[in-house]
Amino acid sequence: MVKNEQEILSTIRTLLALERNFLAEERTYLSEFRTGLTLTVIGPSLSTFLAFIFTNFAFEEAILYDLINFTFFSILTVIGIRMIIRSRSKLKEIRRMKKALKDRQSAITKSSKAINELLGDCICIEKIKEDE
Repeated sequence: MVKNEQEILSTIRTLLALERNFLAEERTYLSEFRTGLTLTVIGPSLSTFLAFIFTNFAFEEAILYDLINFTFFSILTVIGIRMIIRSRSKLKEIRRMKKALKDRQSAITKSSKAINELLGDCICIEKIKEDE
């Protein structure tokens, strides 16, 4: 291989490593989104269930338990909603950067005929554009 092609391949390897980093970040924020969604859904359900349990007991402090219950699960639900909003915005940013990275990989691959023959089919920019 010519030195220029070796440099292009090393650049592509670097870009692929960066893409793996973006994929790991995306996976992290998707799990954060999933956790936030779980907190948002479970909070009101558990709050209602515990309120039902507390009403069946004749506690003098039942109102206090209901207030603590409502406050705790309300805070839990708000934290879940915040996690969802935060992770969605981060995911949009990561996907934008991944698209720019793919465009860069495609441009570098097309700069050399030998590398384009080797890797041209592996970098699918059209598929990314259809997904958006």
